[in-house]
Amino acid sequence: MTDNIKIVFGTIAGIVLIGLLVFVVSIGYQNEETIECTIEDKWVKRKDKSDMYLVQCDNEVYQITDLLFKGKFNSSDIYANLKVGNTYEITTTGYRFELLSMYKNINEYEKVEDK
Repeated sequence: MTDNIKIVFGTIAGIVLIGLLVFVVSIGYQNEETIECTIEDKWVKRKDKSDMYLVQCDNEVYQITDLLFKGKFNSSDIYANLKVGNTYEITTTGYRFELLSMYKNINEYEKVEDK
């Protein structure tokens, strides 16, 4: 009987962990918003063997990463094309969670012409 209880609890724990994983991954695809901002700084954060492109825009930090389910695979190009001092209209998804070092993700951009 105790083996059956272990199996049940193991199954429940597995389902909960999968649910949490799906939730965390889906955060990157939610909360789309478009804002206008001026790029103040940008840098690459290296961790292990991966790079994270970060951009500071109007005192908020954003990341630029690929998103499989959105078909977005041009993060390096977006990062290279955003120039410090220029103003852009950017479209982002995701949320900023400082505790988990999670940033909103820049998915699209368009340079705002000087007025």
